[in-house]
Amino acid sequence: MTRHLNSLDFMQACSNKLDHALRNLSLAQYPPDAIRTMRTFASSEVASLLDVTEAYIRQLSLKGRGPDPEVSNNGRRLYTVEQILELRMLLADNGRKKWINPRRIEGESCQVIAVTNFKGGSSKTSTTIHLAHYLALRGYRVLAIDLDPQASLTALHGALADFDPREGDTFYSAIRFDDPVPTRSLIHKTHIEGLDVICAGLELTEFETAVALEMRKSGGTEFLLRAAQAIEQVEQDYDVILMDSAPSLNFLTLSSLTAATGVLIPVPAHMLDVDSTAKFLELAGSYMQILSNMGTTAEWDFAKFLITKFEANDHPQANMMALMRQVFGTDLLLNTVIKSTAVADALTWKQSLYEVQRSRFSAPKTYDRAMESINGVNAEIEQLLTHAWGRE
Repeated sequence: MTRHLNSLDFMQACSNKLDHALRNLSLAQYPPDAIRTMRTFASSEVASLLDVTEAYIRQLSLKGRGPDPEVSNNGRRLYTVEQILELRMLLADNGRKKWINPRRIEGESCQVIAVTNFKGGSSKTSTTIHLAHYLALRGYRVLAIDLDPQASLTALHGALADFDPREGDTFYSAIRFDDPVPTRSLIHKTHIEGLDVICAGLELTEFETAVALEMRKSGGTEFLLRAAQAIEQVEQDYDVILMDSAPSLNFLTLSSLTAATGVLIPVPAHMLDVDSTAKFLELAGSYMQILSNMGTTAEWDFAKFLITKFEANDHPQANMMALMRQVFGTDLLLNTVIKSTAVADALTWKQSLYEVQRSRFSAPKTYDRAMESINGVNAEIEQLLTHAWGRE
């Protein structure tokens, strides 16, 4: 029997057509000569970020202290991210509030957080990008590392200057066994002050083959230290490093778990997702047992589960969340990320919710609910960081 569809021709033709269409769409959003910028923030938002009153922000502006905000036609004061950071440092110098400058001090180690789960669609990338933007806006120095060959986190930053995944510009270049490059050479500045990124591409899949060949030669577990060794080169420059893992428990994910000081596991409150997470934990546990037998362990400051895409009015989801709270107890974050069209719309525009103006949404209350949910989760994670540093 002769079949008429050649698999190679089909895959290559569809890949080329889809790649061409997506490139055109990306160019329409971010032309080569475009400079992506972060939106400005109203004084009320600035006050919330700095944990002071809006009246105090207004007084500073009227007294000519701190940066000069843009004043809109209706008299609103609008601040850039850079100006917010300048205000933060001004308040820190005045000693108005402890930890107004949240950056780590001597004796506090960089927090390296792996966001992981081998179930696709669990909101790993959304969790990572919103946490990265939140922490940057709060004044932390943040590095986001994309460990997923699908490169969703990378795509959310639009067209980064001088980045080409086909030219060895991904994290794989820093962790490969032959002639690795300095990690610092792979870091890209983003349009958000305080946030840098290391991008991903399909070449990250080569790490799996490279590890298999290396293990055949030496039989050791040195590959587990590759991510940690690469991160160690730059961790003095950051307060928090976030790793967005691929939806699989592969060698690269294991290496990231060994490098991590904390772990976040996003899980939608659906039976199939929770069941998949159970298998993920079982498999990860078996790997960790093997590593322990070989004398290698991964020790963390914290490991937490996070319920994502939650719909409170959905009774099966509510029941599943109750089950998870019963099983995981304090290992499950108290706050949840609600399912929201606002988040979906923002990601479609290759932006986080923090980047989009509230006025852009046809239903602003939907934006408010989503933002309240995400802020609640991120604030709880921030408390985990400060607790790990031993702060009051």
